[in-house]
Amino acid sequence: MSGTDCCRWLGTIATLAVVVVGCGPPGVGATAEGVVTIDGKTAPSGIRVDFQPQGPAGSPSMGVTDANGRYKLFSTPARKGVMPGECRVMLQPSREYGPDGTPQIPEALKSLRLPGDYAGEQSPLIRTVKPGWNQIDIAIDTTSKPNSPK
Repeated sequence: MSGTDCCRWLGTIATLAVVVVGCGPPGVGATAEGVVTIDGKTAPSGIRVDFQPQGPAGSPSMGVTDANGRYKLFSTPARKGVMPGECRVMLQPSREYGPDGTPQIPEALKSLRLPGDYAGEQSPLIRTVKPGWNQIDIAIDTTSKPNSPK
């Protein structure tokens, strides 16, 4: 192998190394976490929090409240984050699956008074996610008509 061939091989190997190391999945651009409160009290563990980007493209992110009402958003089970921009926020009890595979609401969440308005694509909750880290607390008042403060 001549010196020129050796340099070509080394150049090819270096280029491949840069491509392999530098071409991971794109980041989602932001992280978000917060506290969910319902009628002034922290939400119970097990409330699913979904953020659906309102632009023409984007993947939803979700999190689940812990015992202190805190959630952190994930774009996939292995990746923390959320797409920056306007997002519709949907809240609903998380589901467990029975022995026959049918979804069931955990016993601790059955008495929860969470209006259905917040569960679907028509949820009035819109939040703006900025690039970087975001603290997005969500307060639900079940005694009044839903609104969408940003």
